[in-house]
Amino acid sequence: MALLSAGQLFQYAEQQALNAVFLKTQSPAAAATYMALSTSATTGVLNSTATTMADASINEYATASGYARQAYGPVTATAASPSVIYNTAQITWGPFTAAPGTCNWGICCTLASGTSANTIAAYLLASSRTPAIGDSLQAAAGTGSAGVGFLCQV
Repeated sequence: MALLSAGQLFQYAEQQALNAVFLKTQSPAAAATYMALSTSATTGVLNSTATTMADASINEYATASGYARQAYGPVTATAASPSVIYNTAQITWGPFTAAPGTCNWGICCTLASGTSANTIAAYLLASSRTPAIGDSLQAAAGTGSAGVGFLCQV
């Protein structure tokens, strides 16, 4: 099992990127992407070959806690090397109606809900968060600088 590190693409996204860049297939049409929250441990858990949110290594927050995935809303990839993409607005989850557990990862995926969503990238949070009932979690709008927002680079 290949494990993920912070900011790494999942297998689905790697395949999409390579096929598009090398003109093997047309890239998927532009569509919304979503940020999920995961309770997976910070090391040795997330499987890079997970292609959907159904994978046992994902450990997404339960919707019974008042949790829902939120729109990612990234910028167009920067014209630089390395090229980066990041969220353009603050992202808020909650308020939670039940304590959802400790969050360690943000997972970018292709659908607003459901386990059939394809996984795109994993983002290790700067520090773990454990919201209580009534709390919300927020991610800052990205700036293109490491440590601000959900940033992915290739």
